Amino acid sequence: MRDTAGRGIQAFISEVIQRGGRAQRLDHLPRHPVEVWGVDGDSRIVRVRTKIDGDWQARRQDALPDTDDTGSQFWVFVDLGTDPTGYFVLPSDEVAAGIADEVDLWMADAPGRAHTGSHAIPLSSVVHGRDCWDLLGLTPAKDTTRYTDDDAAEAEAERCARNRARKASVGAARKPAEPEAVEDLRLPVIADRHGYRVKGRLDPDTGALEITAGPMEGRRFPDATTAASAVASYISGDTETCDGDTFWRLDRPDSTPLGAYRG
Repeated sequence: MRDTAGRGIQAFISEVIQRGGRAQRLDHLPRHPVEVWGVDGDSRIVRVRTKIDGDWQARRQDALPDTDDTGSQFWVFVDLGTDPTGYFVLPSDEVAAGIADEVDLWMADAPGRAHTGSHAIPLSSVVHGRDCWDLLGLTPAKDTTRYTDDDAAEAEAERCARNRARKASVGAARKPAEPEAVEDLRLPVIADRHGYRVKGRLDPDTGALEITAGPMEGRRFPDATTAASAVASYISGDTETCDGDTFWRLDRPDSTPLGAYRG
């Protein structure tokens, strides 16, 4: 199953193309923004936030435009929980100002709080941006014959395949031939965090955990708690501390929490 954030970006790219533009996901930048070219030929950098229910999630640091290392000019909030999918387009400086107002009140409530952590963005804060495609240089009407969700899924699969092939070719050039693969006896674990799905393998003997899919893929940690805290901090952009026994669960149908499995 594709993660929520990835599904939202695919849906947004499909929508852009059906409205006369083109779009490309920028995997080399943090939080994977999307570059959008409108019918006017101009390019815009867009941050895409996606939800299925509840509120969208941002960071308190997003109140400070100087901390936006994506260089975005606009945010698009995608609601996959509605039919049809909802899209809300707002300028980045307006989003930052809205977050700043709420964060100022939050900090005034308890002076000394850190200007970090997750920040919820409700529908009421973005509803005025519904279908404001003109901000991105796109047409209000769309041609559904130009691109479909299946096309978006296929394009995403091709993008992932190209990335895997590139990594494989680089690895092959740098590393000598490896011995024949042996069965991996490590315990498969999984976690979901702010729309991202992370998979790992836990060594039951040493307690070490390797991230095998999702954010921080390929990283190894001495234990499950260190891995959980590192992944959560990477996704939110803040320093977070998590309990590995509750953060991870077994990657199997019963989804048993790691702590319950280990007793």
